Amino acid sequence: MLLHASPLHFQDVGLLSEFLSQTFVPLDVKAQGNQPFSNLAINDQLGSLMVTEMRCTALQVDRTHALADRTESALYKVSLQLSGVSEIHQQNRKVLLQAGQWALYDTTRPYTINVDAEAHLLVLQLGLSHMQTWLPYLQTALVRRFETQEGSGQIMRQMLLSALHQRPQLSDVAAGGVATALLHLIGAQLSECAELTLEQEQDSVQHVQLMKLKHFIAENLTDPALGVELLCAHFRYSRRYLYKLFALQNLSPADYIQRQRLEACKQLLANPHYQRPVTELAYQYGFRDATAFSHAFRRRYGLSPTAWRQTPNDAKDCNMC
Repeated sequence: MLLHASPLHFQDVGLLSEFLSQTFVPLDVKAQGNQPFSNLAINDQLGSLMVTEMRCTALQVDRTHALADRTESALYKVSLQLSGVSEIHQQNRKVLLQAGQWALYDTTRPYTINVDAEAHLLVLQLGLSHMQTWLPYLQTALVRRFETQEGSGQIMRQMLLSALHQRPQLSDVAAGGVATALLHLIGAQLSECAELTLEQEQDSVQHVQLMKLKHFIAENLTDPALGVELLCAHFRYSRRYLYKLFALQNLSPADYIQRQRLEACKQLLANPHYQRPVTELAYQYGFRDATAFSHAFRRRYGLSPTAWRQTPNDAKDCNMC
C-alpha cells in the first residue's frame, strides 16, 4: 500500500459498504465473481484532499437514484487506476480505466462502478470549493478518460505518488501546498478536455449548418436571386460566417452554387427527353446569358453544353463515373 497508515482488511461486503459509505457518500456494494472476498482500504489526508487507497477483489459499487436524491452537498471523486481495470457508468456515459488512467464523476448523480479483481486504485474527494475555477468545464469532463503518461497528467500522477510516499516527512503547510498544486494540475487536464470537446462540438454544429445550406441551395437552384445575400438573409448568418462555413468545402458560396447549377444542367443535357434550347436552360439556372453559361460549363467539364449534349450516352456514362 502507498499510504502509511495501517490498512483495514474487509472480508465482509457489508463492512466494506459501511466503510465506503462513511468515507464518501452512501453506497451499495456487491461482491462479484467466485473468488474469496478480500479488500484492503485506507484513508489519509493530504492538505485539503482526502485520499483513499484500495486493493480490491471484484466489486460492483452503486450510487442509486434513491441515495443520490438524499445528497446534501456536491462532492466529486477522482479515481486513479494504479493497476487492474475499473469501469464507471454515469448519465449515459461509460469509461473504462486501466493502469495510469483517471476519471472524474459526480456523487450528486447516480453511478455504477465495476471493479475487476486485483484492482489497485486511489480515490480523491473534491468538494465544490475545490472546483470553483473549473465549474464551466465539469459537465464536459465528467466520466471521461484522462491519461497520465505525458503532460500535466504525468506531472499530477508523479506528484501525487511522491507526496503519498513522503507524507510522514511533510509538514501540514507543505502537504497543503502539494494539494493545491495537484488541484491545479487536475484542473488543467479538465480544461484541456473541455476545450477539445467544445472544438469538436463546434465542428459538428458547423457541418450540420453546412448541410442545411446545401439542401436549401439544391431546392432553389433555379431562383435567380440565389446567392450570398439570400443565404445570409434566410439563415441569418453574417457574410463572414457564411464564407467560414463554405470554407469547410474549400469553396466560396458563389463557387459552390455555380457548381451545383452546372451539375444540374449537365444532368438535364444528358437526358435525351430534355429538348429545350441551351439558352433557355442557362436562364433557367441563373446564368446571365448563354455565353456565360457555355464558358462556365467548358471550364468545369472540358466541353461546351452543346458538345456534351451531342456526346453518345455510353461516353457520357464514362465521363460521369
